[in-house]
Amino acid sequence: MRIIHRYFLREYLTQFLFCTAGFLILLIGNFLFEISNFLVDKRASFSMICLLVYYQIPYLLMDVFPAAVLFGVFLSVGRLSKDREMDVLRTSGLSFPSLTYPLLIVTFFMCIGAFYFNDIAVAAANHRYEQEIRKLVYKDFIPFVQENIVFKGPEGRFFYLRRVNEREQEVEGVMIYQSQGRKFPLMITAASGRIEEQWWRLKNGQYYELDNNGSITAVASFEELVEDVGEDLSFFLGTSKGAEEMSRAELKKNMEIFEKSGLSISSYAVTYHLKVAIPFAGLILAFLGLPFSSLMPRNGRVWGLVISLLLIMVYFFTTVLFREMGISGVILPFWAAWIPNVFFLAIGLVLLFRLIK
Repeated sequence: MRIIHRYFLREYLTQFLFCTAGFLILLIGNFLFEISNFLVDKRASFSMICLLVYYQIPYLLMDVFPAAVLFGVFLSVGRLSKDREMDVLRTSGLSFPSLTYPLLIVTFFMCIGAFYFNDIAVAAANHRYEQEIRKLVYKDFIPFVQENIVFKGPEGRFFYLRRVNEREQEVEGVMIYQSQGRKFPLMITAASGRIEEQWWRLKNGQYYELDNNGSITAVASFEELVEDVGEDLSFFLGTSKGAEEMSRAELKKNMEIFEKSGLSISSYAVTYHLKVAIPFAGLILAFLGLPFSSLMPRNGRVWGLVISLLLIMVYFFTTVLFREMGISGVILPFWAAWIPNVFFLAIGLVLLFRLIK
C-alpha cells in the first residue's frame, strides 16, 4: 500500500472512530432517558443499569455504524479538500478513484465484520437484555404483554405465540409444530388459549397432520383442546426469542415452520433481510459520501456536516418506512430491506461518475 493511501486511510479511520464514540455516547444517553421512569419504578440498582447498558451497546453500535462511516468520509475527505491536499494529489497524476479505492475496500471489510457482529453478538445481547428486563418486570408481578414469541419446547416441539399476557396467563394466535418422534409432522393452531401451568387450554383451532413435504393430509377443527406442553409458560418465556434476538439461521428455520402453517412470516422475513442490508449500508453511504464531500465548497465544511446529518435522517426514515411496508405485506420483504440501500447507491454512483468526468 502506498504512503498516500495509508495517510488517507488513517485520516478516515480516525474520524470514523471519533464519530462512533460520539454517536454511541449520545445514543446511550438517549436510551437511559427513555427507560429512566421504568428503572426508577423498578428501583433498579446501579449495577443493573450498567448491565442493561452493556447489553444494549452492540445494538446501538449497529445503529451508529452507517452514520459513523458517512461522517468519517465527510470529515476526512472534506478536510483534505478544504486544505487543497486533494487538489495537489490529483494534480500530481493521481485520479480520484485511485485515491479513494482503499477507503472503499476497507469499508467493505468493515461491513462484513459488522454483518457477523450483527448476526451473532447483537442477537445474543438483545436476548440477554430482554431476559434482564423480564426479571425486573416479574419482580413486582405487574402485567406484561409480549408479541411474536418463538421458542422450542420439549419433545422437539416449536411454539409460536402472536401475543402473550403473562399476568392473565392468556395467549392469542397459537401455533404448535412437532415432527420429532412422529411418523408424520403434526401442527396445532388456535385463535386463543389459557395457560394452566403445563396445560394449555386452546380454543377455536385446527389440528393438522402433514406429510414429510409439509402438505396437509388430515385436518380437524375443535372448539377447545387441552394440550400438555410439559412446562409452565414462565419457563418457556425465559428462553423465548423475538425476531431481533435471533440469528439469520434461527429466523430462517422458524420462517420455514411458520410458512407450512399458513401464518404470516413477513415480520421475520424483513428482519432476516435487514440483518444483511443494515451492515452493508455503511458501504452504500461511503459511495454517497465520497462525491458529496468532494463537491462541497472548500469553505462549506459546516454545510457538509449538515448535509450528512440530513442524509442519515433520510436513510433511517426510509428504512423504517419500508420496513413497516414490508411487514404489512405492501411490498416484498427483500425489497423492503434493500430499497433504501439501492436508492442511495444509485445517487452515490451518479454523483461519483459526475465527479470523475
